[in-house]
Amino acid sequence: MQSSFFDSADRLFADECTPAHIRQVEAGGDPTKLWDALVSAGFADALLPESAEGAGLTLSEAWPILFCMGRHALPLPYAQTMLARAWLHQQGQTMPEGSITFAPFQVNVDEAGVTARAVTFGRTATWVLAQHGKQIWLLPTDQAQVTPSGAHGSLDADLYWSNEVANQSLLGDWATQQFRELLALSMAVLIAGAADRVFEMTLTYANQRVQFGKPIGKFQAVQQQISEMAELAFSARMASEMSCRSDSWQPVPMLAALAKCQASHAVTRITAYAHAVHGAIGVTHEYDLQLYTRRLNEWSRAGGGANYWASVLGEHALKSGETAVDFVRTALFSEPAV
Repeated sequence: MQSSFFDSADRLFADECTPAHIRQVEAGGDPTKLWDALVSAGFADALLPESAEGAGLTLSEAWPILFCMGRHALPLPYAQTMLARAWLHQQGQTMPEGSITFAPFQVNVDEAGVTARAVTFGRTATWVLAQHGKQIWLLPTDQAQVTPSGAHGSLDADLYWSNEVANQSLLGDWATQQFRELLALSMAVLIAGAADRVFEMTLTYANQRVQFGKPIGKFQAVQQQISEMAELAFSARMASEMSCRSDSWQPVPMLAALAKCQASHAVTRITAYAHAVHGAIGVTHEYDLQLYTRRLNEWSRAGGGANYWASVLGEHALKSGETAVDFVRTALFSEPAV
């Protein structure tokens, strides 16, 4: 996993997105300065071709960058912006300045306007790519009525736009769902990165915290919890890396589904073990662990939870008429049918 992209991205996000920055944004602070610092590194256009002044990276090559965004719990839709800009370029659309998030679920249209509920990063995004049926909009959040929709510190929001704004923001009609798998993949990789950070923090704490004359990491019960955390965090990381196996910026839909299912499934036990090892200090406002575990719990639901994506995988497997092994080979890893 160590690469020049990983090293440079990890250093950048560690410097620019400290726990203090996360707390400031969660409290309602203006994220513009943080976004400007992050986007100046050029990662936002990493998936664009060189002909469009991008880096021309494939999704597989960009995976370490996305993973590091999760490791530092970026409170901005940087990962989604990378994918959104690649999608806009492919469709020949003008790319706006600022961050972009996706709204493929819970989008309603009525006589009054467009409403998108529980939009991931809805509080901090500049734009929302929303789809309802065939219609797709690129909607500005500064012209929306924004209502926070999550728990403490959540960056999710319900957003409402008038018909006037919606009509001006309509990009056109697309026959199929465009953003469901893109959001799932981005959230799966962010979960994997945050899980890696939480495991790292928990292991460090267990080796430093002394009880009854020795580090608590020496106790068998704690060792068992940490070992299970390691398995779960690694499974999320493997699934997220597999989901980015692509020779272009676009993911394989069923790999994205598999990654989000596995990553979301791992979250509950990872966060539970982390707080069990840390004890009461883990939930205090001053301690950084809760910044990452809260975000993990929020991300596990964002873009569809484990049960939703398991049902999507199951439905496609049944409709394929193939054996389980053949479905894995053809639908997940694009091997030719025998």
